[in-house]
Amino acid sequence: MHLTPKYINIIINILLGAAWAVTFYGFFNGFASVDSNIFIKFISGLVHMFLGLVAVLVIEVIYLQFKRYEEQKRTNRLLREILKKES
Repeated sequence: MHLTPKYINIIINILLGAAWAVTFYGFFNGFASVDSNIFIKFISGLVHMFLGLVAVLVIEVIYLQFKRYEEQKRTNRLLREILKKES
């Protein structure tokens, strides 16, 4: 992940790491908190893991929007340069 402003890149990476940590913690907590057979434990782990996965998806969408914005700025700059050369 490389975004032009370094601080945005650092913030997104920290939030993404925290979201993955919540995902794994949710799975292990859900798995360990149920006193039943292995199938029910696995289902409980997946249900508890869902919140972290939603956070990961939201952060990835935010990252993609920043990348799209940077690409749009670069494209607009190039188009302006081409327009100036033609006129």
